[in-house]
Amino acid sequence: MGFLPRACTLALAGLGLATGLATSLANAGEIWRSGEAYIDLGGTVREIALVSRGTSPEAFDTGLGQCFPPAVPAVPGPAEFANCPAFGAVGDKRVATSTTRLRLRLEARANRHWSAVISFDNEFLAGTLDTFEASIGAALAGRDFFDASGQIGEDPVAYRYSLYRGYLNFESKYLEAAVGRQRIPWGVGRLWNPIDRFNAIRPLALQPGESPGVDAINARILFSDFSQLQLVFAPGPDAHDHKYAARLQGMAQNIDYGLVAGVFNGAMTLGADFSGNLGEAAGRAEIVYTRPATGADRTVWPVGAPGPAPLDDFWQLVVSIDYNIDWGSGVYVLAEHLYNGNALGFGFGLAGPLLGFFEQTANIPNYAPTSADRFGGSQVITRSSQLTGLQVGYELTPELRLSALVIYDWEGESAVFFPSVAYSPLAWLDLTLGLQTTAGGRYSEFGDAPTTGYLLADFYF
Repeated sequence: MGFLPRACTLALAGLGLATGLATSLANAGEIWRSGEAYIDLGGTVREIALVSRGTSPEAFDTGLGQCFPPAVPAVPGPAEFANCPAFGAVGDKRVATSTTRLRLRLEARANRHWSAVISFDNEFLAGTLDTFEASIGAALAGRDFFDASGQIGEDPVAYRYSLYRGYLNFESKYLEAAVGRQRIPWGVGRLWNPIDRFNAIRPLALQPGESPGVDAINARILFSDFSQLQLVFAPGPDAHDHKYAARLQGMAQNIDYGLVAGVFNGAMTLGADFSGNLGEAAGRAEIVYTRPATGADRTVWPVGAPGPAPLDDFWQLVVSIDYNIDWGSGVYVLAEHLYNGNALGFGFGLAGPLLGFFEQTANIPNYAPTSADRFGGSQVITRSSQLTGLQVGYELTPELRLSALVIYDWEGESAVFFPSVAYSPLAWLDLTLGLQTTAGGRYSEFGDAPTTGYLLADFYF
C-alpha cells in the first residue's frame, strides 16, 4: 500500500472510530442536581490525522554509530559532530499518524464555594509513532509532579491514557484557589507568551487550544473586578525544579497590566505585560527578564563552545496589534513581533538548526541532548532571535471560517505558511483542515521544517 493511501486509510479508520465513540456517548450530560449541587458528565471525541516527514530513530542511531565507533575511544570534535551522518537522516522518513482521543470531563459542585473537575484522556494511536523528533520532544517536556499516564503498545498501534485536568476549586468574594492539574494562562500575546512559564503554547501548534496543564497550587486574592494578586506554586520532581511566582494584575489609565516575579526551574524571572486600545485597534506587549540558574549542576556546554558555563541573563519581548476591518463579515488582522534573547542559533554542518538541541558533556567527552537548563525556564524556544507573525481570519459563513498565518525569520530569512479552514456543519461537529509549508535555507528557523498536512475532527457530546 502506498504512503498517501495508507494515510487516508488511517484517517478514515480514525474518523469511523471517533464517530462510533461519539454516538455511543451522545446521552451524556447532567447526571444529578440538588439545589446548587450537581454532577455533570460530558466530553469530546477528537480525531487527528497527520501527514508529514520525520526521522527514523534506527537511521539516526546508525549514523551516530559512524561518529562514535565502539572500538575508538576518541570523540569527534564539534565540527565533526555537526557533520555526523546521523543528521543526514533527519526528515527522510514519511510519517502518517491517526490519533483518536476520547476526553471525558466530570464536573461536580457541592455548593457556591467548592467544586471539582476531572478530565481524562484515552487515546488510540495508529501509524508512525516512534521518531527522533518525538523522542527529543519527550526529553524536553516538563515532568508532572503526579504521574497519571501510561501507554500500552508501540508502533504501529498503541493505547495511551493520561490525566488532562484534575483540580479542586474554592471560590469566595475575595479569594479563589485551585489545587491540582490545571491551566494557568499568563500573558497577552496572541502568538508568543514568553511571560507564561507554565503553559505557553507555540504559534504553530496544530491544536492551539490544547495545553498540558501543570500540577500546582494556584491562589488568587481579589481586590476588585479589575485587580488581583495571583500566587502559584508548582512542585517539580526535585527541589531545584520547583516553580513559584506571583502576578499582580490591574488597570491604570485604561491600560490592563500584569507584573510577574518568580523562579522557574531555578531561573529568576521578572516580567510585565500590557494591553489596551490604540484607536480602533488593540495593542499588547510583554517584556521578560530572566537570570538563569547558577551552580555547577546548572552549567551548559553548547556544541562548539570553549567550555561549560552558566547561561547569560536574557530579555524577551513581544509587541502586537490586531484590528477588525469592516469588510463583509469582518476581517481579523494580527501583526506580532518576538525578540528572543535566548535564541539557540542555527548551528552548522549536517546538524544545521538541530545543533542547539545538543550539548557537550563536561566530565566525560561526549554529546547528549540538551537539558531544560538551556532555556532558562522559558517555554518560548526559537532558533532566531527576531520573528514576526501576520495572521488573517475571515468568516465566509457562520459555519465556514478561513485563517492564514505567516511567520518570518529575519535572521535566517525563512518563513512558514499556515493556512487552515474550519467548518462546523452540525452543532456537535467541527472540522479543521490545515497545511504548514516552509521556504528558506537550511540554516534558518523554518527552512528545514517538513511540510505537514492535517485534519482535526471534533465530536461533542
